[in-house]
Amino acid sequence: MTFSVWLAMAPLLMLLSLGPGPNNFTSMHNGIQVGATKAVIAVVGRNLAFGILMLVSALGLGAIIVSSSFWFSIIKWFGVAYLFYVGIKTWRSAAIVLEEHENEIGTKAKSGHLARMRQEFLVAIGNPKAILLFTAIFPQLLDLSQPVPMQFFWMGLTFCCTEFIAAYVYAMSGKQIRRLIRSPKGMKNLNRGMGSVFVLASALLATATRS
Repeated sequence: MTFSVWLAMAPLLMLLSLGPGPNNFTSMHNGIQVGATKAVIAVVGRNLAFGILMLVSALGLGAIIVSSSFWFSIIKWFGVAYLFYVGIKTWRSAAIVLEEHENEIGTKAKSGHLARMRQEFLVAIGNPKAILLFTAIFPQLLDLSQPVPMQFFWMGLTFCCTEFIAAYVYAMSGKQIRRLIRSPKGMKNLNRGMGSVFVLASALLATATRS
């Protein structure tokens, strides 16, 4: 892949990563709860899931899943159920006075890095639109006169990098919201708001089709 081709491809992948979706909402929520740095670290889990989906797509299995109503539905409803669970759990979360967490340097977040990575992984792996992205968009960016595997590798690596950037953008916006919340009531309302976003995301995902 030439540098000029990559330069034309990278902005498109950046726009795709910046689009609102379940994983970016997760980064925003994590940014509110534990700060941008920890939220971005959690994206390792998201990119691991995307790496698996990209490998599936590269091997040609993505086309099978996309063309199969059964497997598409299995992936879709797994994602719907998980997002709905996260939404209800967030809605019912206890109100926490954020002033108690102002000095978090050197302290371990309640859920831990691995738990947040696992959350990002499950949200990403359960989103059939990711398969559609990697099977419908990526092939259109390929130069068939050049070795395909290496092109797919660089596209995948670039996409994972843009996911870190997008997560940081969303997490930082969440962190700014966090600074405005200082009371148990405010935190309770915030949890309900974010819980509603996850439930809405699950509802939107339920409407996903293979078209």
